[in-house]
Amino acid sequence: MKLIILSFISAMVFACSPKLTPDHSWGDKRWVLYEMKGVPVQLSGTDKDASLQFNATEKKYYGSGGCNRLNGIYTINKKESISFGNAASTMMNCVDQAFEDMFIATLKTVDGYTLENNSLLLKSGKNIVLRFR
Repeated sequence: MKLIILSFISAMVFACSPKLTPDHSWGDKRWVLYEMKGVPVQLSGTDKDASLQFNATEKKYYGSGGCNRLNGIYTINKKESISFGNAASTMMNCVDQAFEDMFIATLKTVDGYTLENNSLLLKSGKNIVLRFR
């Protein structure tokens, strides 16, 4: 009986561990956007580039839209499915506000992901809409 209880507790601990989720290794990486909806994104090589980082334990993302800082929650499962909650964002007046608005709007449409050749590909349906490296 003790063995059954111990096995059950161990299974629950491992099932709840963020290290078992596909995003467990994403947190140490700043994913920089290099393509949106098939169009290459101009990169500055600074922290102002549109980017995302993930906190797998809390299921939160944060990053930059290119001007404003943004953050929110995300949901992921083991079948390459991901969705992003509404982004909270700073409200600075940006030179390229249209780009940032499109980035955030596109992020809301994402329902899947793939990791390929050190790139994080975010999908809407079968279409890759955001590419990060």
